[in-house]
Amino acid sequence: MKKRYGRYELGDKVAEGGMAVVHKARLYGEAGFEKTVALKILLPRLGSDPTYQKMFLDEARIVARLDHPNLVEVYDLGKDGDDLYMAMELVVGRSLAEIRDVCNAKGVRIRGDLVAWIGARVSEGLHHAHEMKDPATGAPQSLVHRDVNPSNILITFDGQVKLIDFGLVHATDRLSKTSTGIVKGKLAYLSPEQTMGRVVDRRSDLFSLGVTLWELSADRRLFKEEVDEETVRRVRDAIVEDPTTFIPDYPSLLWLVLKRALARDPDERYATAADLARDLDGVARVEGSILQAATLADIMRVLFASGPATSTFLVPTNPPVPLVIPTPSAEKTLVKRPRPWTQLAVFAVLVLTVLLGGIALGLAMAKP
Repeated sequence: MKKRYGRYELGDKVAEGGMAVVHKARLYGEAGFEKTVALKILLPRLGSDPTYQKMFLDEARIVARLDHPNLVEVYDLGKDGDDLYMAMELVVGRSLAEIRDVCNAKGVRIRGDLVAWIGARVSEGLHHAHEMKDPATGAPQSLVHRDVNPSNILITFDGQVKLIDFGLVHATDRLSKTSTGIVKGKLAYLSPEQTMGRVVDRRSDLFSLGVTLWELSADRRLFKEEVDEETVRRVRDAIVEDPTTFIPDYPSLLWLVLKRALARDPDERYATAADLARDLDGVARVEGSILQAATLADIMRVLFASGPATSTFLVPTNPPVPLVIPTPSAEKTLVKRPRPWTQLAVFAVLVLTVLLGGIALGLAMAKP
Protein backbone atom coordinates (compact mmCIF):
# COMPACT_ATOMS: atom_id res chain seq x y z
CA MET A 1 0.00 0.00 0.00
CA LYS A 2 1.34 3.39 -0.99
CA LYS A 3 1.86 6.14 1.59
CA ARG A 4 0.35 8.88 -0.55
CA TYR A 5 -2.59 9.07 -2.96
CA GLY A 6 -2.76 12.33 -4.84
CA ARG A 7 -2.85 15.12 -2.28
CA TYR A 8 -3.62 12.75 0.61
CA GLU A 9 -1.11 11.30 3.05
CA LEU A 10 -2.22 7.87 4.21
CA GLY A 11 -2.65 7.00 7.88
CA ASP A 12 -4.01 4.00 9.80
CA LYS A 13 -6.44 1.57 8.21
CA VAL A 14 -9.99 2.08 9.42
CA ALA A 15 -11.87 -0.72 7.66
CA GLU A 16 -11.77 -3.11 4.74
CA GLY A 17 -14.54 -4.72 2.72
CA GLY A 18 -14.87 -6.88 -0.35
CA MET A 19 -14.48 -3.94 -2.71
CA ALA A 20 -12.40 -1.25 -1.01
CA VAL A 21 -10.19 -0.40 1.95
CA VAL A 22 -10.63 2.75 4.05
CA HIS A 23 -7.73 4.61 5.65
CA LYS A 24 -7.52 7.69 7.79
CA ALA A 25 -5.70 10.32 5.71
CA ARG A 26 -4.68 13.96 5.83
CA LEU A 27 -4.95 16.63 3.19
CA TYR A 28 -2.39 19.43 3.33
CA GLY A 29 -2.77 22.81 1.62
CA GLU A 30 -1.46 26.35 1.58
CA ALA A 31 -0.74 28.42 4.71
CA GLY A 32 -0.79 25.41 7.02
CA PHE A 33 -4.22 24.21 5.92
CA GLU A 34 -4.92 20.57 6.72
CA LYS A 35 -7.97 18.34 6.93
CA THR A 36 -8.42 14.78 8.18
CA VAL A 37 -10.57 12.57 5.96
CA ALA A 38 -11.46 8.94 5.34
CA LEU A 39 -9.83 7.80 2.11
CA LYS A 40 -11.68 4.94 0.43
CA ILE A 41 -9.46 3.12 -2.07
CA LEU A 42 -10.63 0.53 -4.59
CA LEU A 43 -8.75 -2.71 -3.91
CA PRO A 44 -5.84 -3.12 -6.36
CA ARG A 45 -7.00 -6.60 -7.44
CA LEU A 46 -10.27 -5.04 -8.63
CA GLY A 47 -8.80 -1.91 -10.15
CA SER A 48 -8.49 -3.42 -13.61
CA ASP A 49 -12.08 -4.73 -13.63
CA PRO A 50 -14.35 -2.25 -15.50
CA THR A 51 -17.42 -3.41 -13.54
CA TYR A 52 -15.90 -2.55 -10.16
CA GLN A 53 -14.44 0.68 -11.49
CA LYS A 54 -17.91 1.77 -12.58
CA MET A 55 -19.46 0.74 -9.24
CA PHE A 56 -16.85 2.75 -7.37
CA LEU A 57 -17.36 5.79 -9.61
CA ASP A 58 -21.15 5.46 -9.21
CA GLU A 59 -20.88 5.56 -5.43
CA ALA A 60 -18.68 8.68 -5.44
CA ARG A 61 -20.75 10.50 -8.04
CA ILE A 62 -24.12 9.71 -6.46
CA VAL A 63 -23.18 10.27 -2.82
CA ALA A 64 -21.51 13.58 -3.71
CA ARG A 65 -24.99 14.88 -4.58
CA LEU A 66 -26.41 13.96 -1.19
CA ASP A 67 -26.30 16.49 1.61
CA HIS A 68 -27.86 15.28 4.86
CA PRO A 69 -26.60 15.07 8.47
CA ASN A 70 -27.37 11.32 8.62
CA LEU A 71 -25.38 10.51 5.48
CA VAL A 72 -21.59 10.51 5.10
CA GLU A 73 -20.32 13.31 2.86
CA VAL A 74 -17.99 12.77 -0.12
CA TYR A 75 -15.40 15.52 -0.68
CA ASP A 76 -13.29 14.38 -3.58
CA LEU A 77 -12.74 11.68 -6.20
CA GLY A 78 -9.35 10.99 -7.71
CA LYS A 79 -6.99 8.54 -9.35
CA ASP A 80 -3.36 7.91 -8.46
CA GLY A 81 -1.76 5.80 -11.17
CA ASP A 82 -4.20 2.92 -11.60
CA ASP A 83 -5.77 3.39 -8.14
CA LEU A 84 -9.19 5.01 -7.73
CA TYR A 85 -9.93 6.72 -4.41
CA MET A 86 -12.53 8.99 -2.86
CA ALA A 87 -12.10 11.32 0.10
CA MET A 88 -14.99 11.16 2.53
CA GLU A 89 -16.10 12.53 5.88
CA LEU A 90 -14.21 10.77 8.67
CA VAL A 91 -16.69 9.32 11.14
CA VAL A 92 -15.20 8.73 14.58
CA GLY A 93 -17.38 6.12 16.21
CA ARG A 94 -18.55 2.52 15.94
CA SER A 95 -20.95 0.57 13.74
CA LEU A 96 -24.21 -0.84 15.08
CA ALA A 97 -22.67 -4.29 14.53
CA GLU A 98 -19.83 -3.42 16.90
CA ILE A 99 -22.24 -1.83 19.37
CA ARG A 100 -24.40 -4.97 19.32
CA ASP A 101 -21.35 -7.12 20.05
CA VAL A 102 -20.32 -4.91 22.98
CA CYS A 103 -23.87 -5.01 24.36
CA ASN A 104 -23.82 -8.82 24.17
CA ALA A 105 -20.46 -8.96 25.93
CA LYS A 106 -21.71 -6.70 28.74
CA GLY A 107 -25.10 -8.42 29.07
CA VAL A 108 -27.25 -5.44 28.07
CA ARG A 109 -29.45 -4.29 25.20
CA ILE A 110 -30.37 -0.77 24.13
CA ARG A 111 -33.80 0.32 25.36
CA GLY A 112 -36.56 0.21 22.77
CA ASP A 113 -37.28 3.94 22.64
CA LEU A 114 -33.61 4.74 21.93
CA VAL A 115 -33.52 2.05 19.23
CA ALA A 116 -36.55 3.77 17.68
CA TRP A 117 -34.77 7.15 17.82
CA ILE A 118 -31.70 5.71 16.07
CA GLY A 119 -33.95 4.13 13.43
CA ALA A 120 -35.74 7.42 12.83
CA ARG A 121 -32.43 9.15 12.08
CA VAL A 122 -31.41 6.44 9.61
CA SER A 123 -34.86 6.69 8.02
CA GLU A 124 -34.45 10.43 7.53
CA GLY A 125 -31.14 9.88 5.77
CA LEU A 126 -32.67 7.18 3.61
CA HIS A 127 -35.59 9.39 2.65
CA HIS A 128 -33.22 12.13 1.52
CA ALA A 129 -31.39 9.60 -0.66
CA HIS A 130 -34.61 8.06 -2.00
CA GLU A 131 -35.88 11.49 -3.02
CA MET A 132 -32.72 12.44 -4.95
CA LYS A 133 -33.37 14.03 -8.34
CA ASP A 134 -31.21 14.61 -11.36
CA PRO A 135 -29.68 18.09 -10.91
CA ALA A 136 -30.05 18.92 -14.60
CA THR A 137 -33.56 17.64 -15.36
CA GLY A 138 -35.17 17.27 -11.92
CA ALA A 139 -36.17 13.70 -12.79
CA PRO A 140 -36.39 11.24 -9.86
CA GLN A 141 -33.35 8.95 -9.62
CA SER A 142 -35.20 6.05 -7.90
CA LEU A 143 -32.18 5.51 -5.66
CA VAL A 144 -32.16 2.36 -3.49
CA HIS A 145 -29.30 1.69 -1.05
CA ARG A 146 -29.72 -2.14 -1.16
CA ASP A 147 -27.24 -2.79 1.66
CA VAL A 148 -28.76 -1.35 4.85
CA ASN A 149 -27.38 -3.42 7.73
CA PRO A 150 -25.71 -2.90 11.14
CA SER A 151 -22.21 -2.66 9.62
CA ASN A 152 -23.29 0.27 7.45
CA ILE A 153 -24.85 2.34 10.24
CA LEU A 154 -22.32 4.27 12.30
CA ILE A 155 -22.79 5.99 15.65
CA THR A 156 -20.25 8.70 16.41
CA PHE A 157 -18.91 9.25 19.91
CA ASP A 158 -20.82 12.54 20.02
CA GLY A 159 -24.09 10.75 19.26
CA GLN A 160 -24.57 11.33 15.54
CA VAL A 161 -26.13 8.61 13.36
CA LYS A 162 -24.63 8.05 9.90
CA LEU A 163 -25.61 5.71 7.07
CA ILE A 164 -22.62 4.75 4.93
CA ASP A 165 -21.53 2.63 1.96
CA PHE A 166 -23.61 3.32 -1.12
CA GLY A 167 -21.44 0.92 -3.12
CA LEU A 168 -24.41 -1.25 -4.04
CA VAL A 169 -26.79 1.62 -4.62
CA HIS A 170 -29.27 1.33 -7.48
CA ALA A 171 -30.12 4.46 -9.43
CA THR A 172 -31.51 5.16 -12.86
CA ASP A 173 -28.32 6.76 -14.15
CA ARG A 174 -25.73 4.29 -12.87
CA LEU A 175 -22.77 3.64 -15.13
CA SER A 176 -22.81 -0.02 -14.04
CA LYS A 177 -25.93 -2.10 -14.41
CA THR A 178 -26.94 -5.06 -12.28
CA SER A 179 -28.39 -8.06 -14.09
CA THR A 180 -31.78 -9.24 -12.90
CA GLY A 181 -31.42 -12.16 -10.52
CA ILE A 182 -28.06 -11.13 -9.06
CA VAL A 183 -28.36 -10.75 -5.28
CA LYS A 184 -26.63 -7.74 -3.71
CA GLY A 185 -26.08 -7.08 0.01
CA LYS A 186 -25.67 -9.17 3.17
CA LEU A 187 -28.01 -12.16 3.03
CA ALA A 188 -29.61 -11.85 6.47
CA TYR A 189 -30.61 -8.23 5.75
CA LEU A 190 -31.98 -8.63 2.25
CA SER A 191 -35.64 -8.05 1.52
CA PRO A 192 -37.74 -10.99 0.28
CA GLU A 193 -37.94 -9.45 -3.20
CA GLN A 194 -34.13 -9.20 -3.35
CA THR A 195 -33.78 -12.94 -2.70
CA MET A 196 -36.16 -13.61 -5.57
CA GLY A 197 -34.24 -11.42 -8.01
CA ARG A 198 -37.11 -9.01 -8.48
CA VAL A 199 -36.87 -5.30 -9.22
CA VAL A 200 -36.60 -3.42 -5.92
CA ASP A 201 -37.63 0.06 -4.83
CA ARG A 202 -37.20 2.18 -1.71
CA ARG A 203 -39.42 -0.16 0.34
CA SER A 204 -36.71 -2.82 0.13
CA ASP A 205 -34.43 -0.56 2.21
CA LEU A 206 -37.20 -0.17 4.80
CA PHE A 207 -37.38 -3.94 5.22
CA SER A 208 -33.60 -4.15 5.71
CA LEU A 209 -33.72 -1.35 8.28
CA GLY A 210 -36.58 -3.16 10.01
CA VAL A 211 -34.44 -6.29 10.37
CA THR A 212 -31.60 -4.21 11.80
CA LEU A 213 -33.83 -2.50 14.39
CA TRP A 214 -35.60 -5.74 15.31
CA GLU A 215 -32.27 -7.42 16.07
CA LEU A 216 -30.91 -4.45 18.03
CA SER A 217 -34.04 -4.19 20.19
CA ALA A 218 -34.65 -7.93 20.63
CA ASP A 219 -31.02 -8.91 21.25
CA ARG A 220 -31.07 -11.81 18.79
CA ARG A 221 -30.73 -12.52 15.08
CA LEU A 222 -33.90 -12.58 13.01
CA PHE A 223 -33.15 -14.60 9.85
CA LYS A 224 -29.48 -15.56 10.16
CA GLU A 225 -28.71 -19.31 9.99
CA GLU A 226 -25.46 -21.28 9.71
CA VAL A 227 -26.24 -22.31 6.13
CA ASP A 228 -26.70 -19.50 3.59
CA GLU A 229 -29.49 -21.33 1.77
CA GLU A 230 -31.48 -21.57 4.99
CA THR A 231 -30.92 -17.87 5.70
CA VAL A 232 -32.26 -16.99 2.24
CA ARG A 233 -35.28 -19.25 2.76
CA ARG A 234 -36.11 -17.56 6.05
CA VAL A 235 -35.78 -14.11 4.50
CA ARG A 236 -38.02 -15.17 1.63
CA ASP A 237 -40.68 -16.49 4.02
CA ALA A 238 -40.35 -13.35 6.19
CA ILE A 239 -41.89 -14.93 9.29
CA VAL A 240 -41.11 -12.47 12.09
CA GLU A 241 -41.46 -13.37 15.77
CA ASP A 242 -43.27 -10.92 18.03
CA PRO A 243 -40.63 -9.70 20.56
CA THR A 244 -43.30 -8.94 23.17
CA THR A 245 -43.74 -12.71 23.58
CA PHE A 246 -40.20 -13.20 24.94
CA ILE A 247 -39.30 -9.72 26.28
CA PRO A 248 -41.87 -8.66 28.91
CA ASP A 249 -41.05 -4.93 28.75
CA TYR A 250 -40.69 -4.71 24.96
CA PRO A 251 -42.57 -1.62 23.68
CA SER A 252 -45.72 -2.82 21.94
CA LEU A 253 -45.78 0.31 19.76
CA LEU A 254 -42.28 -0.42 18.51
CA TRP A 255 -43.38 -3.91 17.51
CA LEU A 256 -46.35 -2.50 15.58
CA VAL A 257 -44.01 -0.21 13.62
CA LEU A 258 -41.43 -2.92 12.90
CA LYS A 259 -44.14 -5.42 12.00
CA ARG A 260 -45.30 -3.09 9.24
CA ALA A 261 -41.74 -2.37 8.03
CA LEU A 262 -41.09 -6.14 7.92
CA ALA A 263 -44.19 -7.10 5.93
CA ARG A 264 -43.37 -9.68 3.26
CA ASP A 265 -45.45 -7.83 0.67
CA PRO A 266 -43.88 -4.44 -0.15
CA ASP A 267 -47.39 -2.97 -0.61
CA GLU A 268 -48.07 -3.64 3.08
CA ARG A 269 -44.95 -1.78 4.26
CA TYR A 270 -44.50 1.93 4.79
CA ALA A 271 -44.59 3.78 1.49
CA THR A 272 -41.64 6.03 2.35
CA ALA A 273 -38.80 6.26 4.85
CA ALA A 274 -40.27 9.58 6.01
CA ASP A 275 -43.42 7.74 7.12
CA LEU A 276 -41.31 5.21 8.98
CA ALA A 277 -39.26 7.98 10.64
CA ARG A 278 -42.45 9.70 11.83
CA ASP A 279 -43.76 6.57 13.55
CA LEU A 280 -40.39 5.65 15.04
CA ASP A 281 -40.12 9.14 16.54
CA GLY A 282 -43.62 8.62 17.91
CA VAL A 283 -42.44 5.46 19.69
CA ALA A 284 -39.42 7.32 21.06
CA ARG A 285 -41.65 10.03 22.55
CA VAL A 286 -44.03 7.64 24.30
CA GLU A 287 -41.61 6.91 27.15
CA GLY A 288 -41.47 10.60 27.97
CA SER A 289 -37.68 10.87 27.79
CA ILE A 290 -36.06 13.62 25.76
CA LEU A 291 -33.88 11.73 23.30
CA GLN A 292 -31.15 13.50 21.40
CA ALA A 293 -27.58 13.08 20.23
CA ALA A 294 -26.28 13.76 23.75
CA THR A 295 -28.28 10.77 25.03
CA LEU A 296 -26.64 8.50 22.48
CA ALA A 297 -23.22 10.01 23.24
CA ASP A 298 -23.64 9.04 26.90
CA ILE A 299 -24.51 5.48 25.88
CA MET A 300 -21.40 5.29 23.67
CA ARG A 301 -19.23 6.51 26.53
CA VAL A 302 -20.66 3.90 28.89
CA LEU A 303 -20.50 1.01 26.43
CA PHE A 304 -16.92 1.58 25.31
CA ALA A 305 -15.49 2.32 28.74
CA SER A 306 -13.97 -0.39 30.88
CA GLY A 307 -16.24 -1.95 33.46
CA PRO A 308 -19.98 -2.69 33.51
CA ALA A 309 -22.40 -0.75 31.30
CA THR A 310 -24.92 1.05 33.50
CA SER A 311 -27.54 3.44 32.14
CA THR A 312 -31.30 3.87 32.22
CA PHE A 313 -31.19 3.31 28.45
CA LEU A 314 -29.39 -0.03 28.76
CA VAL A 315 -31.51 -2.99 29.85
CA PRO A 316 -29.87 -6.11 31.39
CA THR A 317 -30.42 -9.13 29.17
CA ASN A 318 -28.95 -11.81 31.42
CA PRO A 319 -29.06 -10.54 35.00
CA PRO A 320 -26.69 -12.57 37.20
CA VAL A 321 -28.41 -15.19 39.33
CA PRO A 322 -26.58 -15.70 42.64
CA LEU A 323 -25.63 -19.28 43.30
CA VAL A 324 -26.70 -20.26 46.84
CA ILE A 325 -25.13 -23.39 48.31
CA PRO A 326 -27.00 -24.31 51.55
CA THR A 327 -24.88 -25.03 54.61
CA PRO A 328 -25.83 -27.89 56.97
CA SER A 329 -27.41 -25.43 59.43
CA ALA A 330 -29.28 -23.66 56.65
CA GLU A 331 -30.72 -26.95 55.38
CA LYS A 332 -32.63 -27.36 58.63
CA THR A 333 -34.45 -24.08 58.05
CA LEU A 334 -35.63 -24.96 54.57
CA VAL A 335 -39.42 -25.40 54.28
CA LYS A 336 -40.01 -28.85 52.86
CA ARG A 337 -42.90 -29.69 50.57
CA PRO A 338 -45.53 -31.69 52.53
CA ARG A 339 -45.85 -35.31 51.46
CA PRO A 340 -49.20 -36.38 49.90
CA TRP A 341 -50.24 -38.57 52.87
CA THR A 342 -49.58 -35.67 55.25
CA GLN A 343 -51.84 -33.40 53.21
CA LEU A 344 -54.64 -36.04 53.32
CA ALA A 345 -54.31 -36.44 57.07
CA VAL A 346 -54.58 -32.70 57.63
CA PHE A 347 -57.65 -32.56 55.38
CA ALA A 348 -59.31 -35.45 57.29
CA VAL A 349 -58.72 -33.73 60.63
CA LEU A 350 -60.28 -30.52 59.35
CA VAL A 351 -63.37 -32.38 58.06
CA LEU A 352 -63.75 -34.29 61.32
CA THR A 353 -63.45 -31.06 63.30
CA VAL A 354 -66.18 -29.41 61.25
CA LEU A 355 -68.49 -32.41 61.66
CA LEU A 356 -67.97 -32.65 65.42
CA GLY A 357 -68.46 -28.92 65.74
CA GLY A 358 -71.74 -29.17 63.85
CA ILE A 359 -72.97 -32.02 66.08
CA ALA A 360 -72.07 -30.13 69.23
CA LEU A 361 -73.88 -27.04 68.01
CA GLY A 362 -76.99 -29.09 67.22
CA LEU A 363 -77.05 -30.68 70.67
CA ALA A 364 -76.66 -27.29 72.29
CA MET A 365 -79.57 -25.87 70.37
CA ALA A 366 -81.75 -28.90 71.21
CA LYS A 367 -81.50 -28.30 74.99
CA PRO A 368 -84.50 -26.40 76.52
